Amino acid sequence: MDSKSFPNLVPSLRVDPQTSCPLFSVLPAEIRNLIYKFSLESEDASTDHSPRSLYRRNAFYYRPGHKQPKRIQTALLQTCQKIYAEASLLPPAVNEHTFWFYRAPPHVKDASSPLDYFRKMTPQQRAQVQHLHFFTQQFFLEDNCWSDVWKGLKMGNGGRSLRGECRIAPKKMTITLRHTDWWFWEHNDPLGIDPFRPGRTRAADMGKAVCQHAERRAWGNQFVSILSLEELVIEFETVMRKRDQLDAIIQQAIHWKFPIQPDKSSYLVADPGSKRAYTWIGAKEVELKRQRPAAAQGADNIHAGSEFPSVPEQEPVPAVPVLKLFDPQSTLRTGCGSGRPEPDPNTEEFYVVFLKWRKQLAN
Repeated sequence: MDSKSFPNLVPSLRVDPQTSCPLFSVLPAEIRNLIYKFSLESEDASTDHSPRSLYRRNAFYYRPGHKQPKRIQTALLQTCQKIYAEASLLPPAVNEHTFWFYRAPPHVKDASSPLDYFRKMTPQQRAQVQHLHFFTQQFFLEDNCWSDVWKGLKMGNGGRSLRGECRIAPKKMTITLRHTDWWFWEHNDPLGIDPFRPGRTRAADMGKAVCQHAERRAWGNQFVSILSLEELVIEFETVMRKRDQLDAIIQQAIHWKFPIQPDKSSYLVADPGSKRAYTWIGAKEVELKRQRPAAAQGADNIHAGSEFPSVPEQEPVPAVPVLKLFDPQSTLRTGCGSGRPEPDPNTEEFYVVFLKWRKQLAN
C-alpha cells in the first residue's frame, strides 16, 4: 500500500461498537488479538502443492519454509471498521520481512532493496516492523556491501520522525547463510568466516587478529547502526560432508560479541544453549551448479505476476523440504540392518545450525 495515497489509514466513517457481535462482546481483546495474528500471518500461496505452484528443487531459494511464493490474506481487515481499527497494523508486526542478497525468487519485488520496500509502507506500518530476515551470500557480508543495506533508512525509534523519512526499528534479525552462499562452494573450498575481519576469511585465517582500523570495517561491527536490535539469529548451512567444518565454526561463533553501543557496554552476546542442529533433504550439488548465470545473480528486476520457475508437469512433485532435528548417532547407523534407510542417491543431505545472540551488558 502506497503511503502517499493512504497517509493515515484511518476510517472516515464512524466505527460501529459491534456490541451484538460475540467477537467483541464475549471474547477478550487478548483472544481477539491471537485470532488476528493467526489470520494475518503469511502462508503458502497455494495449498494444493501442485507442480505448478512449487519452486524447482534445484533453485537456490528452495528450502524449508520457502518451497513456493507466500502471501498474506487480508480479507479479515475488510470485514468491518472495528476489526480494521484493531488489526490493520498487525501484518507488518507479525510477519518477518525477508530480503535476498542475492539469488532471490524471481517474483519477489525489491528483493535486495529494503529502502524501496519500506518506502511503500506508511510511517505507522513501518513503526510496527519487528523482524528482518536476510539471505546473504558471504561476499555480500564481507566485501563492504553490508553497509549499503542501510543507505536511506533511518534505524531506531529515537527522535522525531521527519517528513519523508523512512524509519524502522527492528528488534530481531535473522541472517541465513545457505550452502551456496559460502565462498567457492562449487569448488568444495573449506568453510571460513570471521565477522570481525574485513574481506574474505579463509579457514586458516579464522581467529587470527587484525588491526583495529581494519576490524572497524568488518560486518560484525556494523550492528551499531541498529540500536533497536535485541536479538540476532544466524542460520549456518552446509552439506553433511562438511559438518565437522561447520561445527568448528560454531565453537568459535559462541564467543562472538557484536557491539550495539560499545561505549555503554551493550553487545549482542551468544547464548550457547540456543544452538540447534537440523538436517533437510534437497537437490544434489551437481543440480545446484546447473543454475543459469542470471538466476545465480538474482532477479530483482522481475516483478510480481511474472512466471516463476516451477516444477514441470511431467516431473513428480518433490517432497516438501522439512527441517529435522539432527541426531549425531544416526550417521553411525546408516546401512544394511541399521534401521535407517539408505539415502536417496538423487538428493543431498544438508546440515543446518541455528545460533542466537541477545542484547545485554558485557565487558
